[in-house]
Amino acid sequence: MQELDGKVAVVTGGGSGIGRGICRALAAEGARVVVADVDGAKAESVAASLRDQGADACAQVVDVSDLDSVKRLAEAAVAAFGGVDVVCNNAGVYLTGSVRALTPDDWRWVMSVNLDGVYNGCRVFVPLLLQRGGGHIMNTASLGGLLPSSSAYSASKAAVVSYSEILRADLEPDGIGVSCLCPGAVRTDLASCDRLRPESLADAGNSSAALAASIQGGISGDEAGQIAVRGIKRNAAFIFTDTSFRAAVQARFDRILDAMVDLNPRAECNW
Repeated sequence: MQELDGKVAVVTGGGSGIGRGICRALAAEGARVVVADVDGAKAESVAASLRDQGADACAQVVDVSDLDSVKRLAEAAVAAFGGVDVVCNNAGVYLTGSVRALTPDDWRWVMSVNLDGVYNGCRVFVPLLLQRGGGHIMNTASLGGLLPSSSAYSASKAAVVSYSEILRADLEPDGIGVSCLCPGAVRTDLASCDRLRPESLADAGNSSAALAASIQGGISGDEAGQIAVRGIKRNAAFIFTDTSFRAAVQARFDRILDAMVDLNPRAECNW
């Protein structure tokens, strides 16, 4: 994917924030972009702005938690551009609060979008990438997946990290690269994503509003999108938008290694 000109890219959560930034960065590289979002008006607004700048782009409504909806997205992408080369499973939601206040509906909503959405995207689009003889998948996780800070959200993003690593090893022989995007603070609409919560999962114990304070000093969605696309072109296993957390990530893994002691008194310690 060192050359994106003329490639077809699908971006979920493309109507705002990091997703919109990814769409803009892909279009700037000459890619044809399918802007997918649960909010159809936002998706069309981004697609229209890309077309105004001379890019090939279309919009599609998608609920990534619904496998059939993702299948319809794939069908629309193929109908519009003949195939797919790059898939950015970027759609996500955020909740935080006390673990004791976390409801089953909180858990199910976050997991259905952040984790099931990534699985659904890979399940549907990998066969299309194989038909093209290769391609690239980028799954959006978070630094929260490496530095747990919010129960359901961090759990979902940690799962995306692990799934992406497994997927990368599995698909590499077929010429499909897989990157895991782990953003730090990015100024997005994620702090107001409660508005997207389905009525069927309305019993809320945690909320998204608390995120606002921690992201207001972050980078823009466009900056994050440009970093993401550079990572795609390099087939980077991990893509980070904020390297200032390097020491914190190192400290966490040092704690894990320090805890790796054999508690069997009869076993011989080899380190």
